[in-house]
Order: sequence, then C-alpha cells, then structure tokens
Amino acid sequence: MAFYTQKIIGNTKTEITSPHNVYDSMIFTNIDASAAVSIDLYVTEQDGTKLRQAAAYEGTTPTKVNLAAGYAITSDSQAVIVDTTTATNDIFLNEKVFKSDGTFVGTATTVGELLLTFSGGLKTALANNDDLYTGARFYILNNVVIPNGASLKLGADDIFFDTNAYTLYIISGDADGQIDITTRYNTKSR
Repeated sequence: MAFYTQKIIGNTKTEITSPHNVYDSMIFTNIDASAAVSIDLYVTEQDGTKLRQAAAYEGTTPTKVNLAAGYAITSDSQAVIVDTTTATNDIFLNEKVFKSDGTFVGTATTVGELLLTFSGGLKTALANNDDLYTGARFYILNNVVIPNGASLKLGADDIFFDTNAYTLYIISGDADGQIDITTRYNTKSR
C-alpha cells in the first residue's frame, strides 16, 4: 500500500493528479481550524464522445467562433475570438475543446472574456459561428460540506473511472482551498 498527497490552496477548478490510475481510496481532509468547507468533485469527459455546449452549462446560448474568415489548422499558438457568451476558466481552462461533431479542436490554455488561446495550435479548421464544446461533466460529489477538522473518505468503488477518458477535478468552497487529499493505492498487481 502506498499513498500520494495533494494540497488544494484555492477555490478554482483543480485537477487531482496521482502517479497511478487505480485508487483504493481517496481522503479529503478539511484543514481549516474553524470553518466547514464545501467541495465539488467531478470528472470531465476527454475524448469527444459526450459533449456539452460549454455555454449551456451557464444557461446561455452556445459559445461560437467569431471571425468571418475562420481559423486554419496550425501547430503555432492560436487565439480564437468567441462571441455569444463569456468564456470562463471553470468551463474552458486546460480543457479539450471539440466541434459539435466531436472533432478535436485543441486544448484551451488561456481563457479571456471573449478569447480562447490554444498554445498547442488548432487540430482542425474553425469557421465563423462554429459551436465549441467541452466534455460533459459528471459529479461524484456536489456541494458536499466537510466540517472543520474532519475528513471524508471515498472507497475504490466510489471513485472508479476510466482515467484515459476522464479527468478528475475538485473545487473547494473556501478561497484558500483548505483541503488536503490523500490518495491510497495498492502497488501490487496493478
């Protein structure tokens, strides 16, 4: 048995990382000395088979490319102007972005109000008004409150997912994060 630790120090979307892809358990500890902390824990689909319109998550119209001439395939960093809605870090930052047919566009590495930057370039051409999607988000925990000084443990059955098709994220309800994560895994027969 071995373990891996991670400290959550803010209240923005943070990828939970681990050197192994099969967990025996995951423990979330509230390290705040006096206050409860709520957490969201979810996976986001990464292969383009379960898409959601990024803006639909926020209850607005779809996020669309905004440039009459479009954008060509490139391996250079490319900023893409969007319209119809405000792009947000929560939806796009470090997420794979797809067209409506599941075609991979690239990974959004910088997000501005009406701008997405793909530092690794664009893997497909974009036309004006192409809808942009991210993978669907599936919650494991949603707004779960951990009292101060307490821990929440999830077993292997609670956190089993395909690490090739999904990425695991946490959001803390505390501006300072205040969550320590201990991931336990079995080093034998894996």
